[in-house]
Amino acid sequence: MTQWLSVEDIAKELNVPLDTVRYWIRSKRLRAYKPGKEYRVKREDLDRFLEDSTNRDEDVEHKE
Repeated sequence: MTQWLSVEDIAKELNVPLDTVRYWIRSKRLRAYKPGKEYRVKREDLDRFLEDSTNRDEDVEHKE
């Protein structure tokens, strides 16, 4: 079953400001759905976002 997360859930889990999560969504870095007034993110989309972000950070470190 799909687990849906709110912007608040993600911000709390990652210890980042709400605006940061909203920025990721608006810039299309983090896939989200907006069925009403609030965004919702699938757990699998958050996990993919985190994995992709981690890989990018590691790639940058290896190039230096």
